[in-house]
Amino acid sequence: MSRYDILKEAARRKANGALVRDYVMGIGLCAVTLNDGRTGVSYTDRKSIPWGCSLYDELPKVNVSVEEFINFFDSSDVLLNALGMAAINACVNDGNYENGDVMEAVNLDKNDVMGMIGYFDPMVSNIKRQIKMLYIFEKERMLTTWPQKALSPEEMPNVLPQCSVLLISATTVMNKSFDDILKYANTDRIILLGPSAPMLPEAFPEVKVFGGTTVVSEALKTIAHGGGTRNLYREHLGKKVILIN
Repeated sequence: MSRYDILKEAARRKANGALVRDYVMGIGLCAVTLNDGRTGVSYTDRKSIPWGCSLYDELPKVNVSVEEFINFFDSSDVLLNALGMAAINACVNDGNYENGDVMEAVNLDKNDVMGMIGYFDPMVSNIKRQIKMLYIFEKERMLTTWPQKALSPEEMPNVLPQCSVLLISATTVMNKSFDDILKYANTDRIILLGPSAPMLPEAFPEVKVFGGTTVVSEALKTIAHGGGTRNLYREHLGKKVILIN
């Protein structure tokens, strides 16, 4: 069974018969809230959304089993895929997690070389001050400021084996590229980070630290208004949480 099948099965098991009360497809995040109040979010890959003012002839229904939304996780449609990830997170990200910064749990030092898959802009400056080298892999933003090097994903086989820490965006779970990245890992200091992160060690035993986001159902309004994680944190509708595996 693949890690993605394990993830979906865990979500179905933890759903406990819940229904989808509401959902939003925002420009920064997508979100799904269940009839028991549990709510999950995921990243909106808006650059990949097809052109047009009406993307769907028929929109997903509400008051249906959350399993229908969990199945969207396998969709090639980026918005439906995001709703699937959000539904999974609503089901599985319901533990008593620590509040905190993932970087503090990793204990970086001046000898560390980090591979960052996905560009986490607010964290870059602080990370650079703590380590020897930061390699960023990001298709959309090619950065050249020393000591960070932005590389294309094609360079991963050459660079990732040199890294003592890997910081991996949870969007790699959504697009199912996580396993391809892990093939080149030569460290057990692996971080899965982002609002899309499912905090489920049984599906991701290689991950040392999970850094995710938990939200309350009222977050849907902010997300529908175009808000992202910073807005949710500022409005106390969401919080950063960590889980050390």
